[in-house]
Amino acid sequence: MSQVTEYVEKTVDIHNVDVHENNIVKELQRLREVLVEQLNLQRFNLWFGQESSIYFEEAKIVFRVKNPFAIDWIRSNFQQEIEQALLKVFGKTFPIDFSIISSETAQAKDSKKQPKPVVVPSIPRPHCPLQTPDAVRKNEDITNKNEKVSRQNNIPRRFATFHTFIEGLSNRLACRAATLAVEHPGQINPIYIYGPTSVGKTHLLEGIWSAIHRLQGRKPPLYMTSEQFISSFLENIQPGSSRNGMLGFRNKFLGISILLIDDIQYLSRKDATQSEFLNMIDTLRNQGVQMVFTGNRPLKELTGLRNEIICRLESGMVCGIELPEREMSFRIFQNMVAQRQLPIGHDVCRMVTSRLGVHARQLSGALNQLHAVYLTRNEPITLEIAEETLGDLIRIQRRDVRLQDIEKIVCETFGLSEQALQSKSRAKQITAPRMLAMWLARKYTRSALSEIGKYFGDRSHSTVVTAQKKVDQWVDKNHPIHAEHLNITEMIQKIEQILQSG
Repeated sequence: MSQVTEYVEKTVDIHNVDVHENNIVKELQRLREVLVEQLNLQRFNLWFGQESSIYFEEAKIVFRVKNPFAIDWIRSNFQQEIEQALLKVFGKTFPIDFSIISSETAQAKDSKKQPKPVVVPSIPRPHCPLQTPDAVRKNEDITNKNEKVSRQNNIPRRFATFHTFIEGLSNRLACRAATLAVEHPGQINPIYIYGPTSVGKTHLLEGIWSAIHRLQGRKPPLYMTSEQFISSFLENIQPGSSRNGMLGFRNKFLGISILLIDDIQYLSRKDATQSEFLNMIDTLRNQGVQMVFTGNRPLKELTGLRNEIICRLESGMVCGIELPEREMSFRIFQNMVAQRQLPIGHDVCRMVTSRLGVHARQLSGALNQLHAVYLTRNEPITLEIAEETLGDLIRIQRRDVRLQDIEKIVCETFGLSEQALQSKSRAKQITAPRMLAMWLARKYTRSALSEIGKYFGDRSHSTVVTAQKKVDQWVDKNHPIHAEHLNITEMIQKIEQILQSG
């Protein structure tokens, strides 16, 4: 019996299979054996886990694996291999599902309830009641002193946690990678998270730092920006340095459990610094120290980094974060409001996230303005107050959009012919896109209601108002605008990205 076959027979779960159906048991054993052969034993164990199992449940093939992150990775990267293995063993494919290994699963194998994933511990954000301007000024000296101490001890200033991180489709893989770094340090090493500015990369690093810092018995984490890494390195190699040269620099990385470095793109074209960075990666990986780095673009675009560094990062885990979808931006802004305990309603949150960009920093800037107005007026922020306060900011965010631009993009998105939106047709496949175009025209142009109605088929201004209300209802319910198209939130996000990109 081969080593692979022996390993497979020990790890096939037959709890949902009649013990007399030897053929099914053998087929499940063969399925696992084929997967091990396709992926190799080491890679299979990394993602499925030695303790994983395979079984039938309600005409589905179910893989029980070790954590939610593994499920996301297997679905994204091994779907084809699984289907090929099913065809090879059974001659056909089956619906594929996953569950998570846990003590709860072991005790109740027949239960259909999926066990809850492990929650990464984090430092709770302290309660922050509203402060008057006098109280803010009174605490400025204390805050500055605390931030100085935090910087000296490599502690992120904001103390962000996983608890305050909003997870969505655009960042799910990176969020699971960060969770894995805390729960299973060194298992996938290093981890590189990239994406444009203000999508949550630094928040994830700080969340990892907070979670590790809170765990008992763990060595301390080390967080630093790439600028801190560079300046510390240069300081210690200067002639006459009082810190014994490189020894003083390398001592910073002794006795740590995890290293977090933000914005490594700034290491580009700094040869001496990159040589030390490469040496540090090799040394810490051999010591089992987990490393998580962030950057502003994919590895293939970091042309200023040495190939050896790129190869080290590729050998670990690379996760991209995209700009958040509109609904996720709404949840982010609501979370910001809740943390400050401001009297800002659902309608104001929806208005802010629909008219401003999706960057968290833009939303934070808008909230700062609303907070200042609240402290001045000491009354709830209504939709009228918010529109008045953020008027200039909203106008800055918009480019000069014409009705023709909106018409063209909507027609292309829905596969309509030119001039279709200006026709008299009342067919559903045209009326729904036409209402969306009117809604976008109200949002992105300064055209009057009568002008918009006249452009889109010589219609009255009341038709435009009705269309705007109808689309607002679709947005609130995330309603599909077309059976064969994306839902309304995804559709609007797609069109707005084209409009804002020029």
